Amino acid sequence: MDTYAGFENNLKNIKDKHLLRSLNQITSRQRKYIHINNRNCLNLSSNDYLGLATDKTLIQNFYKGMDESNLIDDFGLGSSSSRLLAGNFRLYSTLESYLENLYQCKSVLVFNSGYHANLGMIPVLAQEGDLILSDSLNHASIVDGIRLSKARCQIFKHNDMESLESILKRVRSRFQRVLIITESVFSMDGDLADLEELVRIKSEYDALLYVDEAHSVGVYGEQGLGLCEETGTIGKIDVMLGTMGKALASHGAYAVTKQVVKELLVNQMRSLLYTTALPPVAINWNLYVMTHLKNFGKQRHQLKKVSALFKQALIKEGLMTPGDSHIIPVLTYENENAVRLSQILQEAGFLAYPIRPPTVPKDQSRIRISLTADMEFDDIKDLPKLIKQELDKKR
Repeated sequence: MDTYAGFENNLKNIKDKHLLRSLNQITSRQRKYIHINNRNCLNLSSNDYLGLATDKTLIQNFYKGMDESNLIDDFGLGSSSSRLLAGNFRLYSTLESYLENLYQCKSVLVFNSGYHANLGMIPVLAQEGDLILSDSLNHASIVDGIRLSKARCQIFKHNDMESLESILKRVRSRFQRVLIITESVFSMDGDLADLEELVRIKSEYDALLYVDEAHSVGVYGEQGLGLCEETGTIGKIDVMLGTMGKALASHGAYAVTKQVVKELLVNQMRSLLYTTALPPVAINWNLYVMTHLKNFGKQRHQLKKVSALFKQALIKEGLMTPGDSHIIPVLTYENENAVRLSQILQEAGFLAYPIRPPTVPKDQSRIRISLTADMEFDDIKDLPKLIKQELDKKR
């Protein structure tokens, strides 16, 4: 068979299952609105949870400070090297030291992205002779990191502590090291991990606990440090991963851990060693946002308020929506229904994309609505009824 004919056949199968994805060009973005496909839409597909990415005052103040410190003169625009070689600018150390003080821990290591972090850290932390226990709904980057590891892996039922503990009771003694991995706020269901119970279980069974706080940092906790801060579990978790690319409106990620783990990662983590470091200006912006994080309490309160009101409105319409956070999925079950509903919403001025397998399990397709702090309930109050009307047409 001709190679390209095989590719065409693969693509046809994707189309036939209503799983086709494409890249849509964004013309502009102004706060909560986005211009796409010749329409100005309310952006319900963003991870900019605090509304910082287009905050002009915040951005202007940052650039003023950058001029004063001569950042461009000192470092230029690109890092041009990996951190291990010539890309580890003093800005990295400043950022990591600031984060260590913020989390009151001994070691923080900054990465290019959350995907890089999960892909590289997991194979270092769990190796041959070890066991990984992973929540069934963990993010694709965690799944890929596990695939690269030589450790054995068992999946426990989503957010089911009894399922996790039953596995540990059966097999803990067979393995040298056990690594439990979970998200704190799950990216597609929007529900929360039971971090306090996970800490108890990991302590009882002498395991390591790895928590991905990608969708939690900035949103939870008095200082915005995430669900770990809100639940008082900072310092009880072995590896806590925070990302800069969502609520913090930047690029990059960081691990809060112990010094021995940081040193091991610097020596063995391939996605850290063999990739070009972040641009100096991105590191500086990360530091700037982190120094202001405690001041965004008003945004956190607004996000919590609008999320609760919207979820109540969906439930009032009889719509199925799991989760307890600013990530609010509306289940359509079938792929075709999710695609059709997304198109209708966009025509009505709401940008909300269909989420389909393999991102979510089979027959669990949905519209994932992601709210941000610069939204008011009035912006989305008509959305539940519109969704209900369109879904009822297919029943």
